[in-house]
Amino acid sequence: MLTLERQEEILSILRQKKSATVAELSQMLYASGSTIRRDLASLENEGLIRRSHGGAVLFESSGDEASARVREQQNRREKKRIGELGAGLVVPSSSLFLDSSSTAGAMIPSLSGKAGLTAITNGLRNALLLAEDPEIRVVIACGTVRPNTGSLYGADTLDYLSRLRPDYCFISCGGLTETGITESTLEQGAIKRQMLACSGRKVLLCDSSKFGAVCLYEICPLSGIDTLVTDAPPPVPIAEALKTAGVKVLLAAEKEA
Repeated sequence: MLTLERQEEILSILRQKKSATVAELSQMLYASGSTIRRDLASLENEGLIRRSHGGAVLFESSGDEASARVREQQNRREKKRIGELGAGLVVPSSSLFLDSSSTAGAMIPSLSGKAGLTAITNGLRNALLLAEDPEIRVVIACGTVRPNTGSLYGADTLDYLSRLRPDYCFISCGGLTETGITESTLEQGAIKRQMLACSGRKVLLCDSSKFGAVCLYEICPLSGIDTLVTDAPPPVPIAEALKTAGVKVLLAAEKEA
């Protein structure tokens, strides 16, 4: 098994078990203890796990953002469907904000073929993905780079974004309840508020794992968005609050095999 494949297997095991010892991982992956320990050290350096005595636990963020690779691995299938549906809202020759989230990044492959787009983002990874399409004009906000996530933030970022008026805004979030939309860090909450304030159509890309979750920093009330794109019907209290706020809900159906 290649190193990357083995490390992905380790992450998969930890997502299911939350923690595992070196001995358990060695037995499950038919690898030596020294090999597993090297893999765990590499994964910890990337911010994907935390090593514990004799093993490892999955990185679970509370106040800090998870690393870019963690976020990409979480709910990948759901994010892909959400991204495809979200991209379908965009018409050619328009402009859009995309935040630095992996959910917004899942939109990018489906933007191909929409000529004349201008995409503005505060995410280094999302900017690079957008730049692979020569038909898309890519604008990246200035600011301070947050380690691990590759997102830009700070006063310079907010000032730059405040001077733009794109047709669309696509953001994700850390949590969604009937009282509003929240994020895990003050800086990212401020970026997303600024994007929403300056945009035309305001779209929240949110997989169902965020329903009922509450993070520390408020982005906006439900009335602050026009459309929610998600992969499953929201719970009744959230669905009723969305209806009262006038938010259109679009469900990204799972494709049949």
